[in-house]
Amino acid sequence: MKIAIISDIHLGDENCKLLESGTVTHAYEALRDAIKDFGGGNPLDYLILNGDILDFSVNTFEESCKTARPVFKSIKNDNLTKEIIYIPGNHDKHVWDAVEWETNIIRKMKDHEDPRKFRRTQPGLLDYDSGHLHLPGVSIVKGTGLYGTLFLEGLFEKDNVLPINIVYPNLYIKTGSDVYLVTHGHMLELAWVLLSELFSGEPELAGKTGLAELEEYNIPLTSMVCTGVGQGGAVSKIFYQIQKEAKSGKTSRLKKVLDNILPKLDKLIELPWYAEIMDNVLLKGIRKGAIYIAEDVKESRYDEEFFQRKSVRHRFLRFYAASCVQAEDLGLIPPRKIIFGHTHEPISAAEPMEIEDLSQLKGEKAFLYNTGGWLRDEGKTAEVFFIDDNGVVSSVNIS
Repeated sequence: MKIAIISDIHLGDENCKLLESGTVTHAYEALRDAIKDFGGGNPLDYLILNGDILDFSVNTFEESCKTARPVFKSIKNDNLTKEIIYIPGNHDKHVWDAVEWETNIIRKMKDHEDPRKFRRTQPGLLDYDSGHLHLPGVSIVKGTGLYGTLFLEGLFEKDNVLPINIVYPNLYIKTGSDVYLVTHGHMLELAWVLLSELFSGEPELAGKTGLAELEEYNIPLTSMVCTGVGQGGAVSKIFYQIQKEAKSGKTSRLKKVLDNILPKLDKLIELPWYAEIMDNVLLKGIRKGAIYIAEDVKESRYDEEFFQRKSVRHRFLRFYAASCVQAEDLGLIPPRKIIFGHTHEPISAAEPMEIEDLSQLKGEKAFLYNTGGWLRDEGKTAEVFFIDDNGVVSSVNIS
């Protein structure tokens, strides 16, 4: 079995390296050539898209999908792979939400059946012994050996599609001697687990906190910060301008927005005259605090030391423990090799980050890898990971 792994393409973002004016670029050709070299001219068994492939946080659903088509058509026409495994990240998590709606609500009600509860997660297992993907709880279409078709196959030309399998948030790869965990990495971000951390200790949240619970408890916030912010028309454009400035430490657009919003907010809050002083102080504090955060923000993207931060380390340990429980349910040992995306800072197969103190591994080291990203304005590179027939990982860097 031969596998390739990439992430953080951000189709829908105008700075995506793989597209220029609706046509695939030299960066795509470099990716294509690397995959063909690894496959010896034959299609891979699986191409794994490890999150932030479509970008719904900076563009609408319809425009992002429309923009993505040339890349997906080229993947098929260039015969790069037999199947695709898509693991949504924070910028395209609504792909997984759409699968939840389609399989648990729409199809059931169309057949006049009761809707099912959302799964919240769907692990996938690529087993080198069996040579194919297993999705626990999902039925294979009789006589095909494949799982059912999903809407994403509409990204290809009609009658010339590739099977796309959706996994969220974890894919496990079992080779002869190793277990790999492939996951986007957004669950290590504070925004993705903020509500469960703030409400920890409440009796309603007591007990098991696995991957499904981490996902479910935080939906009220993550639905907004993930993709909702990209669907607000002109308001989304304002957020995008603020976000782009903040990346370079600038706040002029934010200041204009705050100078417009805060006086209106002051008028909406009706207080007695003696409380107005405190109200004005609070609003000034909000303005000052928002500008300070924007100027000094240290986000995960571009952060070479993201996985070494104390707060991220805490969330990683919790996420890894929950993933080990899920792996055990699949009959697997704890994963020793973990391939992330999310940060856009590549960590190659030749120089992985080592972690020595994971209790689940009983003294053995874990190795972290990162796929980097594919945005022109970053000045960063991308790492394409390969796992060969013997389960050995390697990578190729593409600028």
